[in-house]
Amino acid sequence: MRSISRTTFARAYLAITFFSVSAGIAAEPVALRVESFTVLPSTGPLAFVEVENRQPDPYRGMIALKPPEGWRIVPAEREVVLAEKETKRISFAIELGRNAALNSYAVEVTATAGDTKVVRQQNVACASAPYFKPTIDGNPDEWKDAIGVRFTEGGKRTELRTYWNRRSFSLLVAVEEDTLIGQRRSGAFDGVQLAISPADSRTATSPDKVADRYEFLLAWTGQGTAGKCFRLAAPETQLATTQNNRDLSSLQYDDATVAVTRTDGVTYYECSIPFKPMRDRIRPSEGREFFLSVLVHDPDGTGIRDWGKTAGLWPWQRNRLAWSKWPGAKWGKQPPYDNKLHWGLCASKY
Repeated sequence: MRSISRTTFARAYLAITFFSVSAGIAAEPVALRVESFTVLPSTGPLAFVEVENRQPDPYRGMIALKPPEGWRIVPAEREVVLAEKETKRISFAIELGRNAALNSYAVEVTATAGDTKVVRQQNVACASAPYFKPTIDGNPDEWKDAIGVRFTEGGKRTELRTYWNRRSFSLLVAVEEDTLIGQRRSGAFDGVQLAISPADSRTATSPDKVADRYEFLLAWTGQGTAGKCFRLAAPETQLATTQNNRDLSSLQYDDATVAVTRTDGVTYYECSIPFKPMRDRIRPSEGREFFLSVLVHDPDGTGIRDWGKTAGLWPWQRNRLAWSKWPGAKWGKQPPYDNKLHWGLCASKY
């Protein structure tokens, strides 16, 4: 029996609701977001809060992070001083934390300046890849020891699981969808688009800049379990180039291994990408942090599912230049969110 089944999806859907509450966010003096943990809470990591000054004047306030019940975080609050439009990461140490089976942690962050208080509630996940080398054969049974990150869009569920070893980075994306459309010469088709970026990178806002990311597209060929990987961007790729619908055959990346299967209404995209071309910017080692985000393309169903939305990026962090265009994609009215979401490499989930 497959370890990531439709039943598992149903239980996760009932037990987890990712949410964010911050009324009138655009009018508030600061914006708040708790980042995903990059190692398991039980190991005592740091929790990071992003604070952005949204007003034209300097901001000085106190930031408090309320963890799940039974946890202990220090300090209780920290002062932040921000210049106009400045953003800072504020760290809190998790002295006592517990791992949740469904990898969902309810937190609340508060910014207080005088009589003005901003509150945001989120459910955050641990986004980290344990050390293991899976066989890329379309069978997800080997992925039970990976850390599952789950989200729901349009009533359909998606789960991400990752592994790493010294030679490769591996990814399993389980997509609940009504039908699977394989790659074809014309018309929209299903796929998974992922962006991997160094921890010191930033997405530019001008097309004359470079991509500064490694970006890939996974798709089913329409035959058996065969899948293809296309390399849409490398760090030196001009962003203007990424906004053209280039011929995918010229972008096929044969160094990656891909398998695609479908069982009980769930499509499984399984892929292994070599670290060698990325090693100069992302060195594979325990404790390494980098950026990873995923778009799921379901053109005849939910449309685009964006991990950045679930991870709590702010509405103004949508950026068309963060993702490459490609023939067969069906984009929504709004651009997708930025691709700079924290991810980590760890030894094990135990």
